[in-house]
Amino acid sequence: MKKLLFITGNKEKLAIANNALKGLDIEIVGQKIDCPEIQKDNNEDIAKYSAKYASEYTKSDVIKSDSGFYIEELQGFPGPYAEYVERKLDAQDIIKLMVGKENRKAYYKDVLAYCKFGEEPIVFTTYTYGTISLQVNGEYGYNFDRIFIREGDIQTMANFPQEQRIKKYSNDNWLKLYEYLKSNSHH
Repeated sequence: MKKLLFITGNKEKLAIANNALKGLDIEIVGQKIDCPEIQKDNNEDIAKYSAKYASEYTKSDVIKSDSGFYIEELQGFPGPYAEYVERKLDAQDIIKLMVGKENRKAYYKDVLAYCKFGEEPIVFTTYTYGTISLQVNGEYGYNFDRIFIREGDIQTMANFPQEQRIKKYSNDNWLKLYEYLKSNSHH
């Protein structure tokens, strides 16, 4: 079984990875290191920069992820700055920004950057689409989970405990990474 180093201290991100790859011949091992995080307007550049840094720091192949939360009616705000905005604004503040807005489409964007030691990182991106609720609801997850209703659901993500919620995020990026590694294993 191949082991891959996932640079994160976030237990939920690690749980999402392991859930996505369950039953496959790969094991994700989490390691927390302080990576510089550049300020860019797209998650791909942020993830690639951090992955390259982490690969050189650990002298190994690594995976680094970066996520954003995008609200169409707010021109994609907060986008890649979601973590910062979540610390400064609560879910109710976002609901206030949406007053009078008709387009309530939003999505989580999750980017994985895989960096083979000594090489340039490659990225795998996935999206979890949904809408912004009319009110804050739920007690689990992140601040934005309290206002985000995933496509196919009728309640916010925050109404689902972690074991259920992590299965609701798209995990296509992890499966794309797995397929890439499988098809490039001869290197």
